[in-house]
Amino acid sequence: MITIGAVGYLNALPLVHTLDRRPGIRLVRKVPAALLTDLEAARLDIALCPVIDAQTSSQNLVIVPSGAIGSRSTTLTVRIFSNKPLDRIERLHVDGDSHTSVALAQVIFHHRFGRLLEISPLKDPAALDGPTDLEAALLIGDKVVTAEPDPSRFPHQLDLGEAWRDLVGLPFVFATWLAPSAADLGDLPRLLTEIRRENCAHMEDLVGPWADAHNWPKETALTYLRDLLDYEIGPTQLVAMQLFWKECAEFGLIDRLKKVEILGG
Repeated sequence: MITIGAVGYLNALPLVHTLDRRPGIRLVRKVPAALLTDLEAARLDIALCPVIDAQTSSQNLVIVPSGAIGSRSTTLTVRIFSNKPLDRIERLHVDGDSHTSVALAQVIFHHRFGRLLEISPLKDPAALDGPTDLEAALLIGDKVVTAEPDPSRFPHQLDLGEAWRDLVGLPFVFATWLAPSAADLGDLPRLLTEIRRENCAHMEDLVGPWADAHNWPKETALTYLRDLLDYEIGPTQLVAMQLFWKECAEFGLIDRLKKVEILGG
């Protein structure tokens, strides 16, 4: 039995739909930030982890190039919401579901405004719906669409995927398949690639049931998967990933820049 970890968001659906129907496979869904812990503890054999985890892990992990969650530009679901102009933000309350997006926010703000932000946890995203003294928050995942903060209260927004594209002219990779370097995955990389290609060819079939069950507008969900996101992990995506890691090391967001191997590379 191979145990696979993935996020439970809409953005992962093209990578994992029907995966748990295959014999010998167990699929576990968790928030992005929890997957690395289970991978390092050998509770998972492979996981769709935030890309920064490849640098911060205490173990040597390899990229399994069978798919990724990336954005061509606008993400729709990785956004900063602020009640003041972006250049006046000092403290950013961050969604604890993510590692990569927090580091990306720091990279973007350092380039745009010449400084890093003070980071605090956002314990309850629903707190943004009521009276709050939070000046700015980073939210990720489906809730950014299904429970978007009131724009009249948080009129200043920044989509981090779009900001990255504006900064470096490249797509951004938020998560990819990672596995311990010594893992024996057998035929799994080929199967993951096969499932991704099959699902990406039938996006409309995936969207309907998910939208109905999770309060997504169907057309928005289809545009999100088909037009905004990118599931390839080719040369361009690898270059973008390496550049992001380099930026994180330069600004002290990771301890050191590690060489990360690609399975079969």
